[in-house]
Amino acid sequence: MRAEYLSGLLRAHQKRHAKEQLEQILLDAVNSGDPIEVTPEMVEVVRQRLHARAARRKPAKR
Repeated sequence: MRAEYLSGLLRAHQKRHAKEQLEQILLDAVNSGDPIEVTPEMVEVVRQRLHARAARRKPAKR
């Protein structure tokens, strides 16, 4: 019981920490320079890259 409670606290802390890190990364990206126009073509290229990367990392769940 005590170990489960501590594990839960640890997971919650890790989740909060990961969220804070992600928020900082996003803020750094937003403040990194001059804005650029994002075209539908750019979005498609990024989407394809992300799908290819995800496919290499783990098999699809069915």
